[in-house]
Amino acid sequence: MSLTEGVTSPDLFRKWTGIGLVAGALERRVWVRAGVKITYPNLYILLVAPPGVGKYVIEEARALWTETKEPGSIAPAFHVAPDNMTKASLIDTLVKTKSIKLVPRGQALIYHSLLIASEEFQVLLPDFDQEYIGTLNSLFNNKSIHSESRRFGPAREIVIENPQINILAGVQPSYFVSTFPEEAWTTGFARRIIMVYCGKTPFKELFYDPPIEHGLRQLVLDKLGRMSQLYGEAKWAAAAVETIADWHRAGRPPEPQHSKLAHYNNSRSMFAIKLALISTVSRTGGLLVELVDVKRALAWLLEAEALMPDVFREMIGKSDTQVIEEMYYYLLSRYNAAKQKPIRGEEIIKFLLTRVPSEKADKILSMAERANILARVAGTQDLWVPKSLIREEE
Repeated sequence: MSLTEGVTSPDLFRKWTGIGLVAGALERRVWVRAGVKITYPNLYILLVAPPGVGKYVIEEARALWTETKEPGSIAPAFHVAPDNMTKASLIDTLVKTKSIKLVPRGQALIYHSLLIASEEFQVLLPDFDQEYIGTLNSLFNNKSIHSESRRFGPAREIVIENPQINILAGVQPSYFVSTFPEEAWTTGFARRIIMVYCGKTPFKELFYDPPIEHGLRQLVLDKLGRMSQLYGEAKWAAAAVETIADWHRAGRPPEPQHSKLAHYNNSRSMFAIKLALISTVSRTGGLLVELVDVKRALAWLLEAEALMPDVFREMIGKSDTQVIEEMYYYLLSRYNAAKQKPIRGEEIIKFLLTRVPSEKADKILSMAERANILARVAGTQDLWVPKSLIREEE
C-alpha cells in the first residue's frame, strides 16, 4: 500500500493487488489443510470498474513479479504470462513454466505455475469461450495432472504435472454485459472469481508525488524473493481454527444476497482459508495461521463482498434519468397504496440499490429532490412524497 500510494487507483484495488501479489508469489509450494482437504492460496481476482477508475495498479503487480529474482541469483523467481493468450497458448506457456524445487524430505517438487496480470481481462478472454473457461476452472483446482489431446500442432498429447495459475485482472461491467450470457453466472467460473468493485476514481492532486521510503521497492522485491523459496504446510493456531470454524458453522454471515452470487457463496469458506494463509505469510513470512490472520482474511473478504452486488447494478446500464423516472413512479405507487401517507427514505434507498451501485443511491435521491421530482415532508428528516402531488394539493 505504501509503495503504490502515488498510483491513481482506489485503495480497495491497491489492497487486493497486494493480496494477489502474495498469492502468486506462493505458487504451489505452500498449502494449508482443513480436515483432509488441502487448499493452495491461488486466486482469480477481478478488479471491476468503469473506464478510468484506476485498474492500472495491476501493472505494478506485473512489474514486481517480473523484477523479483531468486535470492542470491539473477534468475527470475516467477513465470509471468504475456498479456493476451488463446487457450492453446495458455497451455503452451504453462508447459514452459516447469520448476523443480528441492524439499527437506522426499523427492524434489515438480510443478508448473503461471502468474497472469492483465489490466484488461477482455484481452485475455475476448469471448465467452466455454472450452477456455473450462480449462481455467480445471487449473484453479490444483489437480496433480492436467492432460489434453490436440488435433493440430507439434505436441499432440500434453501432460502438465502439478499445474497452477493465478489471475489478477481488470474488467469493466460492460464487458460482462456484452460477453457473459446470463447462464454464465451459474457456471464454475463464477464460483471461482473474487470480484472487487469500485465505481469512483480517487482524487489525487495533479502533481501529487508522495514520499516513498528509501529502498521500499527493493524491500518488497526481497520479500517476494523469500516467498519464492517458501515451502510446506501451514499450521493452524487453535484460536484461528475455532474462529473460522464457528463462522463456517453459522452460515458464513453476512452472506451476499444477489441471485447471481448464489454459486459464489458456496466457495466463501475456501476463499477465507486461502486469504488467511496469504495473510500469515505476508505478515510474518512464516507458516502459522493465527487468529489475527483469520480476522484479517474475513475483513478482506466481507469488504469486497459488500460491493459485489454493485457489479450487477452497474451492468444494468441505465442512465440516471431513467432511474429517477422509475423511482418517481415507484414512489407514486407506494404513496397511493398507502392512502397518501409519506414514504420512508429507507424504502426509496432500498429500491435504488436494486438499480444502481450503492455509492450512487444518495446522489440520485438528492438530484431528484433538487429537480422538484420528489420532496421531503416539512418537519421530518426522512419522509418523502411525489412533488407533483404536492402541487395538485396546493
